[in-house]
Amino acid sequence: MAEENRPGQSTLFSSLRKKIVFKFMLISFPFLIIISVLISILTPYWYRREALRALEDKGRSIALIAAHSLAPAVVFDDRQAMEEVFASLSQSPVVDYVFVFDSTGREVARYQRTREVIINPEEVRRSGLLPSNQHLNQYQQISVEGKAIGYVAIGLSLRDLNHLLGHIRRVIWLSAVIIFLLGLVIIYFLSRLVSRPLRQMARTAREIAGGNFSLRAEVQTSDEVGVLARSFNTMLDELEASLNKLKEARETLETRVEERTRELRDQVAQKEAIAQKLKESEELFRNMVETLGEGVVIVDRDENILFANQAARRIFNDFEGKLEGRNLKEFTSPQQFELIRDQTHRRRQGLRDVYDLELTLADGSRKTVIVNAAPEFDPNGQFVSTLAVMTEITERKKQELALSEAKQRLEEVITELEKRNEQNRLLLEMGDNFQIAGSEEEAIEVIKRYALKLFPEEGCLLYLRRDRGKFLELSCALKPPSPPVDLLEVNDCWALKKSMPSFFQDPEKDLLCPHLKGSLPPNQMAACLPLSSAGETLGLLVFFCCPEKSKSARGPDFLETSRQKKDLMLSFAQRTAMSLANIKLQQSLKEQSIRDPLTGLYNRRYLEETMDRELTRARRAGQPVSVIMADLDHFKKINDFYGHEAGDYFLQMIARTLQRAVRSEDIVCRYGGEEFTVIMPGLSLEKALARAEMILNSVRHLELVQGNTIIQNITISVGVASYPEHGERGLELVQAADLALLRAKKEGRNRVRAAGKDQGET
Repeated sequence: MAEENRPGQSTLFSSLRKKIVFKFMLISFPFLIIISVLISILTPYWYRREALRALEDKGRSIALIAAHSLAPAVVFDDRQAMEEVFASLSQSPVVDYVFVFDSTGREVARYQRTREVIINPEEVRRSGLLPSNQHLNQYQQISVEGKAIGYVAIGLSLRDLNHLLGHIRRVIWLSAVIIFLLGLVIIYFLSRLVSRPLRQMARTAREIAGGNFSLRAEVQTSDEVGVLARSFNTMLDELEASLNKLKEARETLETRVEERTRELRDQVAQKEAIAQKLKESEELFRNMVETLGEGVVIVDRDENILFANQAARRIFNDFEGKLEGRNLKEFTSPQQFELIRDQTHRRRQGLRDVYDLELTLADGSRKTVIVNAAPEFDPNGQFVSTLAVMTEITERKKQELALSEAKQRLEEVITELEKRNEQNRLLLEMGDNFQIAGSEEEAIEVIKRYALKLFPEEGCLLYLRRDRGKFLELSCALKPPSPPVDLLEVNDCWALKKSMPSFFQDPEKDLLCPHLKGSLPPNQMAACLPLSSAGETLGLLVFFCCPEKSKSARGPDFLETSRQKKDLMLSFAQRTAMSLANIKLQQSLKEQSIRDPLTGLYNRRYLEETMDRELTRARRAGQPVSVIMADLDHFKKINDFYGHEAGDYFLQMIARTLQRAVRSEDIVCRYGGEEFTVIMPGLSLEKALARAEMILNSVRHLELVQGNTIIQNITISVGVASYPEHGERGLELVQAADLALLRAKKEGRNRVRAAGKDQGET
C-alpha cells in the first residue's frame, strides 16, 4: 500500500489502480443515471395516473348522483330544486362547477365555486381533462325511463392533486440523488475489491519489464484472475528459456554471417560481369528496335508506356520525347481503351493477339494501327508488361471506309429504286383497276385499297363533291389522327381555293386550313391535294404523315423521304382525279344514253333493259310487276294553240307530277311523244290501279301558267297491266297496258283501265 501512496502516483490517470476503478465506475455510471431518471419520472407519472383514475371514479359517481337528483328538476324546470342540488354538490371541496343542459344542448343552469376561473360551456360537453389541465370534467346524461332529457357537466378541481404531485416529485428527486450517490460509493469499493489481484500483477509486470526475470506473480485465487496469473508465470518461464537459446543462436549467427559475407562478395563480382554483358546486349537490342520501321511500345499492367521507339513516337506525334510515363487512356476513346483493357486481360493469361486500334491524338486527328501484342513475365511467372508492335494503317482504313460507304449508298439507292418500282407498279395496277371500276363506289374501294398499300404509315381522308355543290362529303377515312368532319365547305380548304396542293410542315407556324385546325397534332405533317379535272373540282385528298417524328429528329434523310412522299402523293392524287373524272364522264354519257333530254325521265331504251331485269327478279322472288301506260289528252291541240314551247313545258310538268306520285323504287320513263310508262316492281294489279287513280287526280289538279293564261282541267288516260296475269315478257306487258290505254281513250279519256287476261276487253 506504501507504493500506492507515492507522490508520483497521485494523478488519477497515471495510477493503474485508479484507472481500473475509474473504468468500472464509468461502466456503471450510465446504469445508475438511467435507474435514477426512471425512478424520478415513472414514479410521479404512476402516482398521477392512479390519482386521476381515482378522481375520475369519484367524479363519475358524483355525476351519476347529480344526474339522478337533477332529473325531476329538469323535467319540471324547477330552478329552486336545481339550486338545492348545486348546494349539496358544493359541499364536496373538489367540485368547482356544475353545468346543466336540456336535451337540445341549451344551458339551463350553472354553478361555479369562484368566478376567477372562466369555463367555456362548449369545452365541458365531453368527459376528460379540460385544455387548461386544471379540471377533470364529467359529462353525464340525465334520463328518465331510458329517455335523455338533458345533460350535466361536473368539474372536479385538480389543485390539491397537483400540489400533492409537486411535493411527491421533490421527495422522489431527492431520493433518486441519494440512491445515485450511494450507488457510486458501492461501485467504488466493489471495483477496488475486484481489481486488487490485477493491481498486484501490474506491479510484478513493471518490475519484470525492468529486467528482473526471477519474479513471479502471486496466485491467490482460482478464478479468471488466478488463471491469468498462472499463465503469466508460465509465459515468463518460457521467455527465460527462449532468451538463453537466443544468446546461443546469436553467437552461432555471427560466425555464419562472416562466412556468408565472403561468399556474397564473390557473387557480386560475378553479377557485375553479367550486368555488363546484359547492358551491352540491351544497347544492341535498343539500336535494332530504334531502326525498325514499325512502332514498338512496351506498356505495364496499368497501360502506362514504359518504352517507345522512334517509329512509335511518330505514330503518337511525340516529337519532344515525352511519351514514356503517359497512359494509353490519353490517346484513345473510352470504347478503345476498354478494348485495350480486355486485351491486357488476355496478355495476363499468356495469349498473343493481333487487333485493330484507333488512336485519338492531342490535335484531334485519328490514326488506325494494327497491334501485334505479346505478354512479358518476370522469373516468378507474374505478368509485368506487354510488348506491342504497331503498324499504321490509317490510309488503308480510310479507303476501306470509303468503299463501305459507297457500298452502303449503292444499297440504299437500289433499295430506293426497288421501292419506287414497287410504287410505280402499284400505281399502274391502281390505274388498271380504275379502268375496270364502273361506278364511283367501286373507285372509292380501289382508292382505299391502294392508299393502304402505298401509304401504310399515313392517315388519309377522301372528300368528294356531289353535283357541283358548295360542300364535299367524306367518302373514305383511313387512320385519321382525330375524328374527321363529315361535310367540308369548299372555302374551308386553301388547296381548293387556290386549286393547288398545300403541304403543312409545321402546324405551329404554317397557315393551316380551317378544317385542320384543332385536329392536327403538334408533330404531325399534313397535305391537302385537290382532285380536279378540266377546271372542275371533283374532291379532296388529305394526308397525315410522320406522326412519330419530332422537329429535332427531322434531318436531311427525313426531308428527302418527305420530298419523295410528296411526289408519290401528287401522282396518287393525279391518277385518282383522272379516274374519278373518267367514271363521272362515263356515268354522264350513260345517263345521256338512257335519259330523255326534255323531261329528264328514262327513255324507251332504258325501259326495255329494265323491264327484262325486273321480270327476272320477280320470277325469282315470286312477286308481281305492274306497268302503267299514260297518255296526255288533247296534246296536239295544246301544241297547236300554245306552241311547241308550251307543249314541252306541259310534258315537263306531267313528268314531275308522275315522279312525285310514284314510289322511290318505281321507274318512270318517257315512252315517246306525250306517252309515259311506269314500271312498279312488287305491286299487284289492284294496288297499281289505285296508284294510277292517284296519278290521274294529281294531273287533274294541275294549273299551268302560260303567259297571262292559267290552263286548267288537264287530263290523261291510263292503262294498267300486271305480271303474270297479262304476260310473261316485258313486250307483252307493255302491249297489254297500251291496249288498256287505247280503251280508256275510246271510252272518253280522263280515266284508268286495266288490261284483260287475253289483252282484250275486261
